[in-house]
Amino acid sequence: MNVDLDATRPQIRPHPSRDGIQVVDPIQETQFSLLTPDEPDIDDCDPDSFYFPADAGATVRTTAVETPYFVPLWIRDEAGNTVAEVNDRESVSVPPGRYNVELATTQVKLQFAIEGGIEVTSMEDAVRIGVTGTDRIHVGARSVHEQPAATVTTTEKPEDLMRALSTLGSALKTTSCERSFPSLRGHPPLVEVGDRLDVPDSITPPETGVGIEVPPIEEYIYPVVPLAYYTGARIEAGPSPRIAGEDWSFPLDGDDGFEAEVERVLKHVFLMDCVTRTEGYYEVDLRERSEVESAVDLDFADVYELPLSEQLRTYLDVPFDAVAEAVPKWKLTADVQPDAANVSALPFLANELALVRCPRSQETRDEALEDLTDQVESFFRNNPEALRRSTRAQTRSESSPSTSTPDIFRPEPADSIEQAYVGDGLPVGASKMTLDAYYRRLEFEPTTDPQIQVAVVCNDQEMTDENVVSEIYGTRDWIEFGIEAHEQLTAMEMRELLRSDIDFLHYIGHVDQEGIRCADGYLDTRHLSEVNVSAFLLNACDSYEQGRGLVDAGAMAGIATVTDIVNEAATSVGRTAAKLLNQGFSLAATVSIIKEYEQIGHHYLVVGDASASIVENRSGTPNKAVVEDTESGSYEVNLYGYPTLSTPLGSMFIPQIDGIQSFCLNSGLMGSYVLDQPATIEFLHKQDVPVEIDGSLRWSMDVTKL
Repeated sequence: MNVDLDATRPQIRPHPSRDGIQVVDPIQETQFSLLTPDEPDIDDCDPDSFYFPADAGATVRTTAVETPYFVPLWIRDEAGNTVAEVNDRESVSVPPGRYNVELATTQVKLQFAIEGGIEVTSMEDAVRIGVTGTDRIHVGARSVHEQPAATVTTTEKPEDLMRALSTLGSALKTTSCERSFPSLRGHPPLVEVGDRLDVPDSITPPETGVGIEVPPIEEYIYPVVPLAYYTGARIEAGPSPRIAGEDWSFPLDGDDGFEAEVERVLKHVFLMDCVTRTEGYYEVDLRERSEVESAVDLDFADVYELPLSEQLRTYLDVPFDAVAEAVPKWKLTADVQPDAANVSALPFLANELALVRCPRSQETRDEALEDLTDQVESFFRNNPEALRRSTRAQTRSESSPSTSTPDIFRPEPADSIEQAYVGDGLPVGASKMTLDAYYRRLEFEPTTDPQIQVAVVCNDQEMTDENVVSEIYGTRDWIEFGIEAHEQLTAMEMRELLRSDIDFLHYIGHVDQEGIRCADGYLDTRHLSEVNVSAFLLNACDSYEQGRGLVDAGAMAGIATVTDIVNEAATSVGRTAAKLLNQGFSLAATVSIIKEYEQIGHHYLVVGDASASIVENRSGTPNKAVVEDTESGSYEVNLYGYPTLSTPLGSMFIPQIDGIQSFCLNSGLMGSYVLDQPATIEFLHKQDVPVEIDGSLRWSMDVTKL
């Protein structure tokens, strides 16, 4: 893969429409803007001159920069000591000196090097950073995109698989507890099956003194891979599963079984690392630390100084039940068929710290679809014209699921935000992940176009109610969109559109066994050789096979359906999906929320790389609010986080609520806050987010009273 490294680095350039600068990540296609009092002069500067690693640097001639919305920040001196922190409506001043200013929750990792005094002024929806004694602010930018360092080849022999997978920890940028920060983990090397074991010389696993022993079969090897990656552990053959240091061991075959115990240990260690790291560079008030400290008797300052192996021993001496309530909701559970052909998926799953399971049995097709079919039949038994499918003659009944994919099944439910499946078959209730889609995540083509390109195609005049989604995409301040709306495309026009560089395609219309219905016939995506659309929603009946065709031909991922869907309900899903995707939710998180609130939500699944997103969220981590009345007449606001590839597990979040200065981890229930009605409305209007009120999903900007 030949990539121009200069083209992949973030670009720091004049803002196209305002006085200020725009920082663009050409890989993630993310943008962040900084306003200045006047049009600034910009010159390149050395990226190595910043305190933290930077991919690009620029010197901006200005006396102040202003963020487009409130962003927490830290100010550090030359030695890295924190001299000031801003995470609420507060202003600070520091005397002349040499400082590093780090911004939190931005779409591109940003820091400033400043030689002079600093005046930070927090406003309602922005932060102004002014300088005294200088007219230069050096801006450093780092992409959150990570590339694997190399590829390890292995045979299908269990001993070779274990040796190959033991190399994943080489991507860790530190073996301290700070590796719980996603930017300090790094993407594991790729693993492919070949004729012999081959570990490149550039791959050097860390010496952590930790090993994981399991019986030498895939069903035991695969589930421990994310834990081995995170702890830098060797995977070795042993009679019974255990994790061990030099003079200690901990069994991995608990009362609930092997996979459940591995899950608990990974969650346990990760949580404790997140708490312990608050003794390091980020001495923040972390909600999870207060919860853990009240339950355990540990001196975290002492634990911080221990080597990794001894930290693990200390953590695991604490009963998991004592801290389980503080563990963040896990992002991803992945069922992986225990075949050597699927070993290449494991580095990607480890990168997301997924909980890996090896399925032993599957429900039959009829059992898996029974509930879904009942819902469909009850809705349109006497109203077949309500179907979002062509009315042309079919070889199957109008209310039956497609017979084109016989291997449909329902994986065992998982207690995580997202659930994925790697292997043969069509999983109802989980995303269908493919190895090609994982690799496509890495095969990026840098773009110089800052616009997010979205195409909305409606190929049925009776479904124009959903065309309103073209007005939803792009309703984001500070992000440039290009929106195209099309109606009644021919098969050739549809083929050409799919070949164009579109970030997201929203299709409204019919899909049959012959393909996507167009104005002059059908386009069968399974016969396409080139698709350049990155992601898509095929909001039509039984669209999985056509969605899989798009992914096989080049798309990153998409949302499709596994049964017939009713037009009115599908229109509601389409609007909800557009709003969620427009706010930075991944495809998998979008489907997760749709399943929770939409009548036919369980008919949808993601095919391809379910972690794909169209844009980044303004707050860093996409989030949902649940508002409930209290007996005192105030309101309890519960915030739920949905991690993404740009803000993975371990990122921090702080809500823009006056008086709140405590950070939290960014997954699942992040915090509960009791506010009066005016404060609740004010918070909800900070950003347009999905909000549940009285069990229904609404949008915060539409809430004017409670």
